[in-house]
Amino acid sequence: MKKLAILLAIFLVLDGFIAYRVLFAPNVNTKKNITIKIPTGSSFEDVLKILREREVLNDEFTFQLVAKWKDYANKIKPGNYLLTKGMNNRQIVNMLRLGWQQPVKLVVYNIRTKEEFCGLVGRTIELDSNVLLAHITSQEFLSRYNTDTNKVISRFITDNYELYWNTSLENFLDKMEKAYLVFWNEERLAKSAALNMNPEKVTTLAAIVEREVIFDKEMTTVAGVYLNRIKIGMPLQADPTLVFALKDFSARRVTNYHKEYDSPFNTYMYAGLPPGPICMPRKKSIDAVLNAEDHEFLYFCANPDLSGYSIFSKSYDDQMKVAAQYRKKMNEMKIR
Repeated sequence: MKKLAILLAIFLVLDGFIAYRVLFAPNVNTKKNITIKIPTGSSFEDVLKILREREVLNDEFTFQLVAKWKDYANKIKPGNYLLTKGMNNRQIVNMLRLGWQQPVKLVVYNIRTKEEFCGLVGRTIELDSNVLLAHITSQEFLSRYNTDTNKVISRFITDNYELYWNTSLENFLDKMEKAYLVFWNEERLAKSAALNMNPEKVTTLAAIVEREVIFDKEMTTVAGVYLNRIKIGMPLQADPTLVFALKDFSARRVTNYHKEYDSPFNTYMYAGLPPGPICMPRKKSIDAVLNAEDHEFLYFCANPDLSGYSIFSKSYDDQMKVAAQYRKKMNEMKIR
């Protein structure tokens, strides 16, 4: 009888040890936090493969036991999941089967083209960049936003966005549209109307201002120059539009080669605004146009001292004097 009691006690201890090991023992093989991404449509075997490749688990067998107990194979949810040191199998499986994922950050800034934007999105969330590009270049699709493929960039506001990794195309576009509507509030719409412009046109001009200036403090002055040119029907003659037309983004200097390239984005060749933005301007660039400085300048040129600032002129002759000095400096430095 005594031996039986001893055996029973040993069995209970072993059973408790096994239960602890399976359910409560830490099972994340990492000294720091690690994230895993489970794609839409993944099977249980796919999840196990991801865990193996990332070398996440100390003991895969005990994880599988808990996963089977909780019927995880039939409740797999895609997403971006954070695993931390000390997590046990119950915590891991509960997180995965309930879809408790971590959002990812999409930083929309310094984007020049639709292709670049779609590539950034595709590298950040699960959404296929080619699928997104196909939609924002489809006039049939864009008609719901009353825009076209040249202007669609203006519908996206530069910002830091938090998204779930498996955000769908529709949900992604809805989030971007909500951000657009929040930004273009009544105050900004009123300022836009006062300029006889709509948000797309303001954004198109803001994109030029964005690419023209080095120092933000000059943005409202440069915006004022372009608005003055628009008022009198003078071509914008904005060098960044030529760079965009040729997609010659490595150009350090605009030449006749750029100016003679026939494109609706060539603002030397065609008066008025180009067909759409040449980049995604920052919010402050859009606000610089909406709050443009009221002055009489029609020209500006980079300061020949190469400080990065501009010299503004009211007359063409004054502009040519500054431009000649600047060209001389560029030639001396052999910048072609």
